[in-house]
Amino acid sequence: MGFYAACLIHEAGHVAAVYLTGGEVLSVEFGWTGIKMTASAPKNVRCALFVQLSGPAANLLTFLVLTAWGRSGYFAVFSLAEGLLNLLPYKFLDGGATLELLAESSKNEKRFRFFNNLLRIFISISVGTFLFGELSKLIPSMFIY
Repeated sequence: MGFYAACLIHEAGHVAAVYLTGGEVLSVEFGWTGIKMTASAPKNVRCALFVQLSGPAANLLTFLVLTAWGRSGYFAVFSLAEGLLNLLPYKFLDGGATLELLAESSKNEKRFRFFNNLLRIFISISVGTFLFGELSKLIPSMFIY
């Protein structure tokens, strides 16, 4: 339930930003991977960036408020994870969509895209190395009775 509540707050951030920029929400879909929203095309790049980043911002703000109130339980952690995960630079996440918007509006689009790809590779290798290291610690203990 905490996961879906964090997703709901995330999408509420996007919805609020859409309406604040004069847009319209066209659909909201609930699935096993979370909640997905479709909205009308933004007026300009600045509005699009605001809408993209409002979802993660809502999650991070929720985490900060809950932590300040001494409520740093599962829901606060889910909100933090949802916000940070969506800031990763992959195209299907808010962070990647933001970088794509910036690349499209950049004078040096090719260089910007090259940098984006290097960033994605670096993060993928870093996360993969971390996960492999953590798994290698667990595997030997699985065989000790």
